[in-house]
Amino acid sequence: MTLAINTTDAFATGTVANTGLGKRGDKSFSTGFQGQLIQISSRERQEIEVRESEAKRILLSQGIKEDFDGGPVGFPKTKVDFARDKEGNLILQNNLPVKKEIASWYDVRHMIARNEFVPKMVDEVDQSGNGVIDVATGKIKQIEVLNPDGSPVIERKVSVQPDLLERSLVASARLKELGIESIAAPKYRPGTTVIEAYELELQKNTRGVATNSLKKEGLKLSNFPRGTSIYEALKMVEKENDQGVVDPTKAKNLIRDMAILRAEELFTLKRFKSFGGTTPTKAVELLNDEPEKYRPTPADTQYKPLWKTPPPITVDLGKLSPQQWRNAVIANAKEANPAYTEEEIIAKFGFDRVISLGTGWFGRQR
Repeated sequence: MTLAINTTDAFATGTVANTGLGKRGDKSFSTGFQGQLIQISSRERQEIEVRESEAKRILLSQGIKEDFDGGPVGFPKTKVDFARDKEGNLILQNNLPVKKEIASWYDVRHMIARNEFVPKMVDEVDQSGNGVIDVATGKIKQIEVLNPDGSPVIERKVSVQPDLLERSLVASARLKELGIESIAAPKYRPGTTVIEAYELELQKNTRGVATNSLKKEGLKLSNFPRGTSIYEALKMVEKENDQGVVDPTKAKNLIRDMAILRAEELFTLKRFKSFGGTTPTKAVELLNDEPEKYRPTPADTQYKPLWKTPPPITVDLGKLSPQQWRNAVIANAKEANPAYTEEEIIAKFGFDRVISLGTGWFGRQR
């Protein structure tokens, strides 16, 4: 591989390998073109640095601290770039750049901050150019800047969202507990937030994190409806604003509601899901509102009791006609399985399709 270091720059989104530089179109900082060295111009590198500087300035001004390595405190690495010396030149080993994980302020800004579009305000001044003081507040009055047509000038304002900041820091700490300190490509899709990254680990049950969360409240899969995965079980009892943590109240309610459903011979949520019954608690609410709609009944063949093998009967085939023998078999089966009709029993034994191959022999016609 040859790098035109004097005229171009480079940026990595994946594994650095001794392959071609790729196409000029595959050069975005954030699109996630993975697995190769991406050639970009010096101007594009400067644009990246401008975005980083702007994001860093905004976040620092709103209380985010800078870590010892230059990234935002509490957040994992989000990008793979190349190491540089003090003059900004790429550091090469075996003619290849040295890969380095970095925490991008630009990425973190998108995780915890949101754009607002508000009227542009300026200080109100008098004819002498002095600021007009608001008597009520003791501060200079603010007025809107207007366009030539009289409409207000709108400007973009970036604000850190306290709830996103809190949830992101918690997710970052929990990722670190799993030994994950980087959410850079190619392990995660570029642009993945720390909240999304931790959710992916919950889905994969990395290091048994979802299972352990359920165990802390004494729950296991047998407490949930049949066919529920570990991740689905966790989501049923998860705290509203605490990712991956079981709510004790929800856990108690789940055990109570599953007992109600099982008493009605309802072991899955299949009947309820299309009506919004995605958890046992919601399923019980639906069941209480319309019990006949959801409760299985003997008339519903899908929920008939399991077939019981009837006890053996002793008959003298020499003294019975074929029809009498069939009637005895049906009566014997009916006594063991009263929920089944005679028609169902006849069909089960194949008496609806009988051929005679000699006295006392009956069987299904193939």
